[in-house]
This record gives sequence, structure tokens and C-alpha cells, in this order.
Amino acid sequence: MAIIKIKKIKIQNLRNVRHGEIVLTVNFETFFKANVVGLYGQNGSGKTTIVDAFGLLKALISGWITEIKLPSQEKRLIMAGEDTASIEFEFLVENQFGTFYLNYYVELKEDQNRLYTTVERIAYRENEKGKRSKILINVTEEDIQLRKANLSDMNEKTRIQLLVIHQLSKKQYTSFIFHKDLKPLLQDRLSELEMQLLHNLAIDFNRDLHVVNNQNIAPLFEERSMPFSIHLEKTRGSIPYNLKGPALLPEDTFNVLCEVIEQSNRVLSAIIPGLTIKINVITKQTMDNGEKGVRFEFLSQRGERELPLRTESEGILKIISVLSVLIAVYNNPNACVVIDELDSGVFEYLLGELLTVIDEDGKGQLIFTSHNLRVLEVLAIKNLWFTTTNEERRYMQLKGIKEVNNARDVYLRAIQLGGQDEEVYKETKIFKIKRAFRKAGVQRD
Repeated sequence: MAIIKIKKIKIQNLRNVRHGEIVLTVNFETFFKANVVGLYGQNGSGKTTIVDAFGLLKALISGWITEIKLPSQEKRLIMAGEDTASIEFEFLVENQFGTFYLNYYVELKEDQNRLYTTVERIAYRENEKGKRSKILINVTEEDIQLRKANLSDMNEKTRIQLLVIHQLSKKQYTSFIFHKDLKPLLQDRLSELEMQLLHNLAIDFNRDLHVVNNQNIAPLFEERSMPFSIHLEKTRGSIPYNLKGPALLPEDTFNVLCEVIEQSNRVLSAIIPGLTIKINVITKQTMDNGEKGVRFEFLSQRGERELPLRTESEGILKIISVLSVLIAVYNNPNACVVIDELDSGVFEYLLGELLTVIDEDGKGQLIFTSHNLRVLEVLAIKNLWFTTTNEERRYMQLKGIKEVNNARDVYLRAIQLGGQDEEVYKETKIFKIKRAFRKAGVQRD
């Protein structure tokens, strides 16, 4: 089995991050140990931008499996005043051929509809001293390079095929490198090792990458629709469950949710003593599209008491919605789970316990944003990144940590007194806040 881990993330001109870089502590010697990484900082300082970068990555590398369009320009992902944004990911890959560094870079623009790619590059190098990086594919608006061959070096038939796929990818707002029509051409021109590296990223890593952003979670609080993030042996993805009343789902989708509940119940009662989820099937019926469907509801069960799941707190619902992917991080070395605002509504002590368990004995990668400072007491400083007020250097790690310190104390001191390489908090003045509240409350004719 191939294993793929994220090593480095670079961001340029994405949302409010002019430049930012995060390097994870994973290496080839720690492939089977968990890598739990927390991002902290004040509101609007660039934490969610990391989650957005992973969302873009997921959309781009999915082309071999399904066509996912890049986000619409309404998302405003490119920094105001800039024409382009870029993301770059470095992966560590272990497969049957050995161990490798794999680098994927993409530059993005937007038209009146969506983001589209203008530059895409994928390169690799062997994990051996003195080995150089080799470009597999490099595409710009002017040229296409496959290994060392440019368009001008190829025969007319190949040139036309590549240019057509290039135009298609732009029109469809997808990746060129991972476009399904490019794959047969690559198989004729790349080695078995090189095709395997592309497969490792487009299939193996993609299958186990879960990005849970505010778009996934917002319906839970606003529309009472609960998205179950799912990681089962044969099924990955997300299934929404309507909390307002009995739900109707296709029979196959219902059966997947039953599997998720069975999986989650094994852990849920240990996290929240006495709580399990019961499935109450109301009826089977034919859906409007002719499919067989199941009308059902989830009940929260505590001893003899049963109530609709919607009666549970938002924090418990949040944990249940992501529990399947957290189980994956604990057990699957290939799982990479990225969660925005993991702490939202979750009791801070429980959050600390969950992260400690995954950090100590898990196998995958968990990258999350949080506002809860409890986590700074349970994770190693090497796994904590903090946003700064400098948009040219949005992410940094704290210095001045000794064995007797915990990161929470050092972070609070950095907010109050500074002493770090960059400012971590844009100062607020209590007297100014008081005056602003007072002025806002003054009635004017």
C-alpha cells in the first residue's frame, strides 16, 4: 500500500494571505505516526485560508475520478488587487518503487464565472542524497511540457491533442494535469514509476483526503442539516441528514449511514458516556425519481431515554458529524483530514482529550483551525502554527519555548508583550471598545 503525507503548504495571494508557508514535522521515519497540526490566530488572520487551499487541492486532483469545477468567483479567493493566486504542496510518498518527494504547484486566475488554472506543474525527486527534481508535467498559457519535451518537440497529432485538452480544462474549470482525457497520453510517455506517482496523488491520497470547512458545517447551525463526513472501507465523502424531522434517503445511501452510525457508536459512548445513536426506520417508500427509499430518523439514546438527535447540543452534533473521519485519522496512515473550527461548540476539556488520543496513538494527519487555547496545552509546540499580522508572512511558530513552558502561556505573552519575530495579534484597546459601545448606543434624531 502506498502512503502519502503532506509535508509543506505554500500560499500566495489567496484571500488575505499574500504569502504564507507551513512545514509539517512528518518525515519518512515517522510515516506511521499521527501528525496533528493546529492553526491559531485572531479572526480574519488567515486560518481558514489553509482550509480553502486544501479545498482547491481536492477539486484539482479529482479529475481522474470525477469532474469538480473550481470555485466560483463569488468566493473571492484571490486577494483583492491581485490578478493571480497560487498554492503549492509538497508530499512525501512511499510506494513499491521507493520513497519520493512530490511537488504540485498551481497558479490561478478568475474570469466572470470561476477560477481557472494558468500554470500547473508537478515534479518529483527520489529520496536519495544528491538527486535532483524532475519535472513530469509543466503547463503554462503558452506551452506544455511533458518531461523534457515541449510542444515544439512533439508531433502534430500529439500537439493538437494536448492543446484541445488544455482548452477543455480551462473551459470546464478543472486541472489540466489531472484531466481524464490526458491520462491515456501520459501512459504512453511517462514511466511506470512516474504514472504511479500521479496515481498516488490523484487516487490514493485524494480518496483519503477530507476537507471539512464552514460550508460543510454552516447548515448544521443555520438550516439544521447535519453533514456526515464519511470514511468507510468502500465509501468516502459526505451525506447530509435533515435534523428537522424524519429524513428520506435512497436505500443505498441509507445503508451507508447505517454503517457510519455502527462505526461511530463504538467510539461515541467512550467520548460522551452513555450516549449512542439509534436508527428508527419509519417506512420504506418509492422516491419521486423511482428509486427505493427509506424514511427514518436518528435518535439519541441514553439508557432507556430516546429523543430525536436534533435535541443534542451543537457541540455533540459537530463531533458526531466528523467522528468517522477522526476514526480514520486514528487508524489509517494515509488519512488526511482538514477541519475548520474543530473546537466550535465542543467542550474544551473533551477537545483536548480527543486530540491527545489521536496525537499519541493515531496514524494519519489531522490539520485544524481553532480558537480554543486548551489545545495549546496538549499539543507539542512543533505542531502549532500561529497567524501573524504580517500578510507577507502569515504563519509562524513561536520561539522561546522551554520544557517548563506551555504554548498557551507563551502565546498569551506574545499577544500582550510581543517578543516574537512577527506580531501575532492586532492590538485592541479596552477603552476604545468601551467608547465605541457608548457612542453606538447614543440615540440620534
